[in-house]
Amino acid sequence: MPQYRPDDRFEFRRRLDGLVYRFEPCAPREDRPAWKRTNLDIWLCWLAGKGWCTVDAAGAVNGRPWAIEVADQDDQPPVGEWLSKKADKSYVYDLVRLPAEH
Repeated sequence: MPQYRPDDRFEFRRRLDGLVYRFEPCAPREDRPAWKRTNLDIWLCWLAGKGWCTVDAAGAVNGRPWAIEVADQDDQPPVGEWLSKKADKSYVYDLVRLPAEH
C-alpha cells in the first residue's frame, strides 16, 4: 500500500453513473485523520467499533467499506468498494486515494 500522508485527498466515484464526490483533509476526529466532502457536511472518518465510515452532520453513518471488516482496517480509509445508504437508496462507490502533491 502506498505511504499515507495526512494531506492526501479522497474521491468517492459512484459506479452507476460516474458521479464523483471529493473529500479534503479537515480537523481530526477521534484522534485520527478525517476528510470532509467539499460540497456537503459529510465526513470520512474513523468511528470506534465501526471503523472507517462516512457520517453526516448529525453523526449518522451513511457509508462503509463493503468487504473489509473493522478488525482488518488500518490507519487509513480502505480504498476500493464502499456502499452508501441514504433514506431508501443505496449506491456502490469506489474510494480512490489522491496523493498530496509536494
